[in-house]
Amino acid sequence: MKICFSCNLEKYKPKGNVLQFLTMLQALDHKLGKLSSQERKKMKFDCVLPFEWKNGTDKFHFKHIKFYQATNLNERIVSLNQLNEYDLIFIRGRKQAIRLLEKDASIGKKLLFLNINYNLNDPRIMKEVNYLWKNSRVMFFQSTPLADRFKAYMRHKKVDSDTLEKKIKVLPQYVQPLSKEEREQIKQVRPLHLLKAGVIRPRYGLPVAVRAIQLIRKEYPKARLHLLYPSIVNKYRLESEPFLKSPGVVSHGEASAIDTKKMIVKAGIGLALLYDNTPDKTPSHAYLSRVLEYASLGAPVLTTRTPGNVDLFGQEYPLFVENEYDILNCYKRLQDPEFYESMSTFVSQVGKAFVGKNAVEKLWTTMKEVHQEKKSKGR
Repeated sequence: MKICFSCNLEKYKPKGNVLQFLTMLQALDHKLGKLSSQERKKMKFDCVLPFEWKNGTDKFHFKHIKFYQATNLNERIVSLNQLNEYDLIFIRGRKQAIRLLEKDASIGKKLLFLNINYNLNDPRIMKEVNYLWKNSRVMFFQSTPLADRFKAYMRHKKVDSDTLEKKIKVLPQYVQPLSKEEREQIKQVRPLHLLKAGVIRPRYGLPVAVRAIQLIRKEYPKARLHLLYPSIVNKYRLESEPFLKSPGVVSHGEASAIDTKKMIVKAGIGLALLYDNTPDKTPSHAYLSRVLEYASLGAPVLTTRTPGNVDLFGQEYPLFVENEYDILNCYKRLQDPEFYESMSTFVSQVGKAFVGKNAVEKLWTTMKEVHQEKKSKGR
């Protein structure tokens, strides 16, 4: 099986989309490492990126995947495809996938497309998504709610159930937790701190988080809200500044992937708020990467009730929050060691399914099945 992966990431940065893509590749690299040398000789896994990958960055080590740097990703993929005759080509990103097909339409029969987002209310976007549906082998979605919603859309267009089940797959974000030894070396703070990680943008509830820590500190003066963020969206930069400087808020800015994990374990509670005002609520149907990160590390997650979060944790999850008062109440409940331990165990079980070595099995099976089907049909 020969496959080429590509994602239009401008540069390496320890943020969601970059970490998700590399964690997936690392899981595949580990999978390749477990094969016999004879089996591995039949495999060729390449990756084309816009930047030069330096092996070992943020502990991402690759032994079996070859990286290529290219200014024009699609030109390089087409030339590599002509040279290697890939069985499959995996593209993360709608625009890149469309432009690749425009360069070489024959790639459609081997295209695995990861559909990060779509907007059912936007005719232009859906025209592009429908084009890729017709010209790809498999269409991946990053959560079950996103995949189910798209299936319902396609059923309305009279696509049969067998085709939908065969072509639509879920490929969630992967996470790479700390080892048990690394976690045991970290001493959790008392009282517990809150940690909020990820890009700062209006819908992620920064004001609510800050008001919550102010309420908490009236009863627990040493409590803190840690903010780790690779960036702030430009239109929100000025508005966010006063919140970053509020009492009880520790603004760390960007941190490495490893340091972020260690700080989550040390703080003890993960915070992930989403107040989705988009027209078709696509973000609400996703699994938030920081929610999966907290869960995999055993940090109880205070988060808003969304289709994605309900799919992960269930309707009765006791740590769903809507405002600062909910956060205060959940924080107080988590001071009880027995309740904290029960929530830590529960979220760890949820997070385990998204750890690379576990999550990769479904992707591996899909790739093998598509490859086998392609071989049997002689294309």
